Amino acid sequence: MTQVGSGPMERSTQKHYKSEKKLWRPSWKGVIITFLVGSNIILIRIIEALVYKGQSLQNEISQWKLSSADHNTIDTLMKIKKMLCVNISADSAGCMVCPSGWLRHGENCYNISSGGEYRTWNESREVCEGMGAHLLVIEDRGQQEFINGSIIQHTDGRFWIGLYRDGDGWRWVDGRLYNTGLFHLSGSSGDCVWWEADSGYYRDRCQSKHSWICQKRSLKI
Repeated sequence: MTQVGSGPMERSTQKHYKSEKKLWRPSWKGVIITFLVGSNIILIRIIEALVYKGQSLQNEISQWKLSSADHNTIDTLMKIKKMLCVNISADSAGCMVCPSGWLRHGENCYNISSGGEYRTWNESREVCEGMGAHLLVIEDRGQQEFINGSIIQHTDGRFWIGLYRDGDGWRWVDGRLYNTGLFHLSGSSGDCVWWEADSGYYRDRCQSKHSWICQKRSLKI
């Protein structure tokens, strides 16, 4: 019996079928690229949460459903943690870090302006907000002594802080009321306050130009 050969349409169909099989065959390069992109996205999401939400690394990790890619990313972050934290054990709660150029005291970071640049109170407030911070808020004696010892080394002696007149009273930029037990204001006029080391706190016109001190929460890792 003579075998009937495949016709043009049948051969075309077989060729198209083979082409489809080849098209959908996964590439090892594609798998690796997909894995790397996924890992980078995970890392970026963790870092963003740490920086903008102020959450600790441990809290952030506990919220993740860990895949193998997540474990690799977390292992990398743990290595960074050990590099930044001194004498830290595996079960330690972590440590507090500040951006480069900032001073740390307790759970806060401080940036003291320098270089002879002077701004009004509102301009200084905007500079701090642009760095995710606010003008200095005096919270207790220990913090006060730390800042005093830090700014006494600067030649720019007058620094705007986050205290201003709000109606008939005085308020800090974070919304807290002024505690008269920490220090007293000098000067007879002005709605904003600057601080000079070993001298005191003075009322002044908010349009006057001085140096400034920014404050933000340190990052727990």
